[in-house]
Amino acid sequence: MAVRATVSRFPIDADAQENSGLPWGVSVTPFASKDENGRPPAYGSDAHLLPRCEHCWAYFNSYCDLEHWAWTCALCGTLNGLSSKAIARFSNPESCPEMMSSFIDLELPDEGSGGEAMQSRPVYVAAIDLSSSEEFLELTKSALLAALEALGPGSLFGLATFSHKLGLYDVQGPIPVVKNVFIPPDTEGALPIELEDVMPLLQFLAPVETCKDRIEAALETLRPTTSWERTTAAGQGIDGILMGGRGFGVAMEALLNYLGSEYGNIFALARIFAFLSGPPDYGAGQLDTRRYGEQYASKGEDADRALLPEQTPFYKELAAVAVQAGVCVDIFAVTNEYTDLASLKFLSIESGGSLCFYPSTDDSTLPQDM
Repeated sequence: MAVRATVSRFPIDADAQENSGLPWGVSVTPFASKDENGRPPAYGSDAHLLPRCEHCWAYFNSYCDLEHWAWTCALCGTLNGLSSKAIARFSNPESCPEMMSSFIDLELPDEGSGGEAMQSRPVYVAAIDLSSSEEFLELTKSALLAALEALGPGSLFGLATFSHKLGLYDVQGPIPVVKNVFIPPDTEGALPIELEDVMPLLQFLAPVETCKDRIEAALETLRPTTSWERTTAAGQGIDGILMGGRGFGVAMEALLNYLGSEYGNIFALARIFAFLSGPPDYGAGQLDTRRYGEQYASKGEDADRALLPEQTPFYKELAAVAVQAGVCVDIFAVTNEYTDLASLKFLSIESGGSLCFYPSTDDSTLPQDM
């Protein structure tokens, strides 16, 4: 990890920083191959022996004060005891990368079990909005086909769709099969059945190296939901306005719980690519986009220039679920509608993902960005 500060010396306290009149902060580059000084990491083994703080779970590092029997966490100041193995390890500091450098790469012991081999496999899930247009789906297909080419060996891939129902695709058989679960329209609703009961997770997550052609075939079968389906499913929306049947919130919550049930067993980390063609307007997590403009019209303010606050904590709370499930969420919104990114952004940003917005399908760089 590379950490670069905006100034060469840190202010001693908050008052000094305030009085200096200079912007102060740091930029962090996770998983960088070299640190901020261009130096590679110090390599070592026995990562499982590296002590962690009992209070904040930070790892022991070169900034921590070390005593014979204990060490003090540099982040929270907690005094932690040392195991006999750690004491023996630290008795020879020249052989400990964590004592010689702040940028280290330690290997875990290889126990050679099949479970750990499965756990190390990266997992990717595409969640595609079918309450959309043909142009949106063609753009999404192009992006996912490009992403499939870039996935490393051993990757597992799952394909899901959402509208007024959530679809899970099984691409490990001779032909792609989709199983749908209808999303309840009420704002407090959840799926009536666990996704594991609809399709076992290992049936949903397909090895890319053996199922790539069938994943591509499944993508070619995707079609937008018809206006009749949306109207019938959504019924009457707020104040009698028909909604679009885009149950994004319920779909994300269900997928996170689905993946989280096997976090640490099937995978260590997973990533969801969520493709949105408009604002969520169906089921739990639906957003009232009519507030755009109306909120500022009486004040004579330009809504296009205003920063709207979030209108619901739903997606911030969902981000916490994502973190606990070991899943990060990337949201790709391709729409010229107001989509209330002020509310949606928490799900992607706080889970470690990205939020990308494209105002039209014609000028979108989505395939390149994937």
